[in-house]
Amino acid sequence: MTNRFAKLDGYDPEHSTVAGECPHCLRHTTLTVSHHSKLSGSHRERRIPGIVRFLMTLHCNWCAYESVYLRVVGIEETPIAGGIRERYTTIEFEQVWPGRTPRELAPEAPELVREVFAEAALAEAAGAFRLAGIGYRATVEQIVKERGAVGKNLYERITGLKSLGASEEIVEAFHEARFVGNDAAHDALAYSTEEIADIAELINEAVLVLYVQPAQRAKMAAQRAARRTAAKQTSP
Repeated sequence: MTNRFAKLDGYDPEHSTVAGECPHCLRHTTLTVSHHSKLSGSHRERRIPGIVRFLMTLHCNWCAYESVYLRVVGIEETPIAGGIRERYTTIEFEQVWPGRTPRELAPEAPELVREVFAEAALAEAAGAFRLAGIGYRATVEQIVKERGAVGKNLYERITGLKSLGASEEIVEAFHEARFVGNDAAHDALAYSTEEIADIAELINEAVLVLYVQPAQRAKMAAQRAARRTAAKQTSP
């Protein structure tokens, strides 16, 4: 089952409704499978599980725009009395149109962190998922360095973020990025589109907590202070 959209297993999900992010309006909403067809020449391989490829169109129920995806389905065959039972599971889900736009971190993040993340995002958008995994690990390393965490290796520095006020969720997310980057660099392991996207989103959520929200709170505090100062100056 892919992580990007829910309830996409089965041979033909046409007309079903799924939840996920529309690539046009970028809202997390519901989308309807308006078209789903097996690609000509996409034959099941004679092995278990077999592989079949479909072209699928999703209609966004918020903005009414359509997007196109390549859906790769694994077929697991189980012998049963009188025949074979087949189970269809989505194993890959690639956005075909609109073209994938490289991710960007919020401007509140440190410049070097944003630059490293942007390079990893370019690799992700180009389908170079090993390089993307290494790049997202490097992004975490830059964040940890910027936060002032100490330790003799990245594991210790990430774990040390707890003593600097980071939540357990952020520490676990950064360890996940570390795992993926290590696997790509040392074992040439390639994760799927959804798995790499999940790492990027975890980093983005951590940046929101570590940089964006504190900057927003500081801005609002400054506005309140300015309002108080102005009120005192104008009072008789």
